[in-house]
Amino acid sequence: MSFLRKMFSGGVDENDPRRFLIEAMLAAMGADGEISGEEVDTLDKTLEEHDLFRDISGDARGRLIDIAAGAIADAGGGLKRVAEIAKGLPGRTHKQTGYTMACEICVSDGEIPESEIRFLDALQTALELDSDTAEELFNAARTTNGLKTVEEKTESMRELMPRFVECMALMAAADGEIHDDELIGVRAVLASIPDMSVLSSDELNDAIVSAFNRVKEKSLDGAIAEAAETINSPLDRYWTTVYMMIVSLADGKTDWREVAFLSTTRDVFELDDELMDQAMKAAMLFPATELGGALPTASE
Repeated sequence: MSFLRKMFSGGVDENDPRRFLIEAMLAAMGADGEISGEEVDTLDKTLEEHDLFRDISGDARGRLIDIAAGAIADAGGGLKRVAEIAKGLPGRTHKQTGYTMACEICVSDGEIPESEIRFLDALQTALELDSDTAEELFNAARTTNGLKTVEEKTESMRELMPRFVECMALMAAADGEIHDDELIGVRAVLASIPDMSVLSSDELNDAIVSAFNRVKEKSLDGAIAEAAETINSPLDRYWTTVYMMIVSLADGKTDWREVAFLSTTRDVFELDDELMDQAMKAAMLFPATELGGALPTASE
């Protein structure tokens, strides 16, 4: 199973991320007021052939199209739906996939009018994609390699995932104590973050247990500085901070030591206050998580 298919698999309902992928494509199709045959063909081909939609029936795909089209019509156009589309695609790979699919629609007929450019710009802003990533995905879409590029980015993210988990464990330990219930809580939070689904359940448990074992032996400031040596791209650092903020928000409490540690993270990762505010907004898009369940254990 591809990484994208694994991340987007599951039951079909109004909150299914694939509904918002379809909405991004439909909104792109209607951005210039005209729908070309090439755009329709691109939509049909994506829904019929791509891994993301292969495990749902034709009726289910039709239902998602109806829901997406109805939302656009009720809003008065796709441009007015970009904020809601972004909310429905909270994960990093979700956002990249939605933007790529919209780009593939826009470039399919060989013409990109100003209205489509405005839509893609608005979608990029709502999805909080940096300019370099957006340009890379747009150029890949023009050569029909857009989703392959997303797959490659997801694989790179998977390789860094243990480091991301370690930073989240550091966030959980920022109040000066590490208990079993914090492992349970972090496991529940991580399981709710779509980007983490690139790891199997056993891999996720192993990463959590290993991360907590490592942070017990380190100072917080030293550990985050060490993590920064591996997590060295601005985009990865930004998303690591988002993941850490999700953990910080999960228990509904504010601890001054967590705030102080986030301030240290900002300085070590070289993020400005605007990016920190943006990261907090992104973290708040993730639904609250019930902190409970079994204690994660490393697989044999």
